[in-house]
Amino acid sequence: MNDAEFDPIIDTTRRAEIVTLLKRAILTGRLEPGQKLNELRISEQMRVSRAPLREAMRELVQEGILTSIPYAGTFVIEVTAKDIEEAYSLNQVLDEFAIERTWPNRTEQFYAELDRRHHAVKQATLEIDTTRQIETALQLHGLIHEWADHALLLDAWQRLTSRLQMYFALHQRARNEPVPSVDVHEEYVHLLKGTDMKAAQRHAREHIALDFEELVAFARSLEQRSIGRKASTGRNRTKYKNPDQDN
Repeated sequence: MNDAEFDPIIDTTRRAEIVTLLKRAILTGRLEPGQKLNELRISEQMRVSRAPLREAMRELVQEGILTSIPYAGTFVIEVTAKDIEEAYSLNQVLDEFAIERTWPNRTEQFYAELDRRHHAVKQATLEIDTTRQIETALQLHGLIHEWADHALLLDAWQRLTSRLQMYFALHQRARNEPVPSVDVHEEYVHLLKGTDMKAAQRHAREHIALDFEELVAFARSLEQRSIGRKASTGRNRTKYKNPDQDN
């Protein structure tokens, strides 16, 4: 497993930039699921002190895409098929409810913001910017949650977003494509502007399920790699546990 390379950061107080760089490394696969973050190496490459780096890592732990294990370190979260099934099935339920709540609240302002966010997705797609495409796509999907006028729904969506970012990135890796088709959201946006709420809900469910099985299969392959890696580590520990045992 190769370590990700990081460019130096000029302003050592810019925690947000450190967060962005770490997240980009995770979403583009340079830091893989289950990989341990080497604090010393990253801080030297970014030319930042360990303190702001640790703050940035804690922020990503709170977002749910890093995990901190006492006495072991900080790791990119492992991804299992069950994780993806849970996230996607919850996303389907939340989106359906959000569309129902948002439907009577749609205004010209809503439509204008829908178009603005859709344009941002297409722009990121045309520029083949994987991270920004995922971020803008989630902002587009988040609009119905923001306009639903339901605080608990919005909170649930925001908690789910970071996981979805990672899963969307894995989806692109499974397809061996940096970004999806530029027109992937055309029908979604069209239906949200229309008069058939049920059609919009149905399309949202189908959109979320798009290539779901392919992503789950990819996650299972990652699980097998993780099991193999842990088994190999275990064998090495057994081999070197007592170097004098045969003396």
